[in-house]
Amino acid sequence: MVQDIIEWVLSHKKTVFIYIPVSVIMLFAMYTGLVYLSWDRNREEALNKLFKYKRLIDHTEELREGYSYSYSDIDLNAKVVDIPTRIYDRNNEIIGEFFEQKREIVPYSYIPKWLVNAVVASEDRDFYNHRGISYKGIFRAFLVNIAHLHVVQGGSTITQQLAKVLFTDMERSIKRKIYESFCAVEIEKRYDKLDILSMYLNLIYFGNGAYGVEAASKMFFGKSVKELNETECAMIVAAISNPLIYSPLANLNNALNKTKRIMQSMVDAGYMKKETAEYQYSRFIDKWDIRFDESGKPVSSMIGSFILSSYRVNRAPLFNEQIRRILVEKFGEDVVKRGGLSVYTTIDGAKQDIALKALLAGVLQQREHHLGLAGKTRGAKQQQERDNASNIEGALISLNPYTGEIISHVGGYSFSTQNQIDHVSQSFRQPGSSFKPIVYAAAVQDRDITPSTIFNDEQRVFEGGYAPKNYNGVYLGRVTVRDALCRSINIVAVEVLEKTGYSTVFRILQNGLELSDGDLHTRFGRTLSLALGAYEVSPLENSVLYSLLVNGGNFIKPYGMRYVKDYNGNIVWNNEDEVRRHTEEKRVKLGKIIDPRACSVTVSMLRGVFEDGGTAYYAVKNRKISFPIAGKTGTTSNYSDAWFVGCTADLVTAVWVGNKKGAISLGKGRAGSVISANIWADYTASIYNDEAPGEFMVPEDGISRQTICLDSGLVPREPGPCPRTAVDVLFYAGTEPGEYCPLHVRK
Repeated sequence: MVQDIIEWVLSHKKTVFIYIPVSVIMLFAMYTGLVYLSWDRNREEALNKLFKYKRLIDHTEELREGYSYSYSDIDLNAKVVDIPTRIYDRNNEIIGEFFEQKREIVPYSYIPKWLVNAVVASEDRDFYNHRGISYKGIFRAFLVNIAHLHVVQGGSTITQQLAKVLFTDMERSIKRKIYESFCAVEIEKRYDKLDILSMYLNLIYFGNGAYGVEAASKMFFGKSVKELNETECAMIVAAISNPLIYSPLANLNNALNKTKRIMQSMVDAGYMKKETAEYQYSRFIDKWDIRFDESGKPVSSMIGSFILSSYRVNRAPLFNEQIRRILVEKFGEDVVKRGGLSVYTTIDGAKQDIALKALLAGVLQQREHHLGLAGKTRGAKQQQERDNASNIEGALISLNPYTGEIISHVGGYSFSTQNQIDHVSQSFRQPGSSFKPIVYAAAVQDRDITPSTIFNDEQRVFEGGYAPKNYNGVYLGRVTVRDALCRSINIVAVEVLEKTGYSTVFRILQNGLELSDGDLHTRFGRTLSLALGAYEVSPLENSVLYSLLVNGGNFIKPYGMRYVKDYNGNIVWNNEDEVRRHTEEKRVKLGKIIDPRACSVTVSMLRGVFEDGGTAYYAVKNRKISFPIAGKTGTTSNYSDAWFVGCTADLVTAVWVGNKKGAISLGKGRAGSVISANIWADYTASIYNDEAPGEFMVPEDGISRQTICLDSGLVPREPGPCPRTAVDVLFYAGTEPGEYCPLHVRK
């Protein structure tokens, strides 16, 4: 058979050695010409794309050096490459990112020489000498692949690889190789070697959605590329050829072996001495705690441990999701994921971290309570408690009561495809007794009550057959308004509403929450159960109502987004200015929603909630909170919802815990004072380490201070025998008690 073939070849020498090769060459030349025509048709579009990409990198470098650009210099809808949108807190710390491709453009000056040397040594040894195509490299790759009988080395230059990623569909074909060669030659005509390296190293893919060496560096090593050492640079370069095989996140063993080969390439190219390479590699193994099994195969390391921290940042999940939805509506989905926007928010990252920790701990404790009950039962009841455990949710929202800025926002226990409800703004639940301060403030403003007013706490049936009961079933008889509020006595709250009526309360709700007439009357009814929080509000709305009490009755509009910048650093949307203008217009139109004096009197009473006998006494008893605080617990029927709204001079914080499926009991005794007040206390005790808030605002005129006996509401004798007193209770001037307490007389 072989002999026959040889004889045929010898008898057809012209055909084999002349006609066939010439035909193949001519066909290849014709095919190359057709590909060139295709390239020529696309040349202008391709080169414009390259120009935009280069301009983007130049902008990045110049922006870092303080240059500025007008909004028209960048097209948010026409990015050549995708750049993440970043969310910043009020101190310019990143709290979130949106992206499909994780990319950070960095100037060439950020890229270490070791990384450049590693790329050149391993990917394109003739890079500085060729003009886009390396025939020596193609021939060398051909010989290596023939020797191994499969493709182990490519002949593409760095310039060709840049062209492949930027201009082709990445398919493996002769057409694509020819096309990218024409591209590479054109690139070399227009850009110098440093520009080509800069574009290439900012463009290539490293797996896990990361593009460019900066994103890869942060993904692998948790730091900027400019901080990498020799071996870290080599590992970055090792992943270039195939992240699925050589990324340390995909295959640590392959990544280390390839890293060693890259280091050897740098030695062979004269960039590094062999002894230095071996020493640096050994240090790398120790630094990243790479551990091996008995066979010498690496089994674990610290590489990539940053992938869920500095690489994928989401410190305020449901808040960031709300921001994302607003941005998508304003700019479109593509711009948000790819446009490189910078979004500056009102969130305080440090306080946000504390809030998240406090809420998660409180919700987890309630979930464990249900699991504990499940362990004590069997059958359907056991499964019900397990379901309850998994459905316990919570929310914490912390506002600046003077500006409406959202300082901390925790919208739920977790954020996932199955759980995207922001319980801060999207969950509406009965607030229970946490609504009482609004009723009391209305009654104080209408001069129907003072802190010293006496009501009779006893079981009774109100008009229409309404017969509320006190939380603990205990009735105290004669009790002051201040004591009734601090102890959260239901009967007295209903009596206060019965006495003062609905008009002022409804005006506060409508103006404070910006409700239309229709919304107001749809959501809130003129029934005495209003006093006990029978009508639903969101945690955000509850915090707004309390902000009125702290800020002296001024309208606020809560907001979390300050302004948005494009990639050039130009403000393309100033939401904060819009909110401020709206707020100023509403304040002019509405005036004071609540009389500042009534606000101060109510806040003064709410400080007693933390005193002995108050519903939140045990939440703060053993915590170091030495500054003025006020607040109110709330628990709905059958322990379905646990609330606490707490105030300092500069923050109002609402906490809600409940079952996300609705009015399902948290368990007997699982009240706001037990669950939510403790979450608030954990948060508040931790956020003021550096500087404590001051005193609550009190109007200069029209307010008086008086020490009262908590049993009679009157003035204790000095020195008096009254066992329970409150110092510096605020009153409208002229309404303070003018008599001594007759209940406690020294004998």
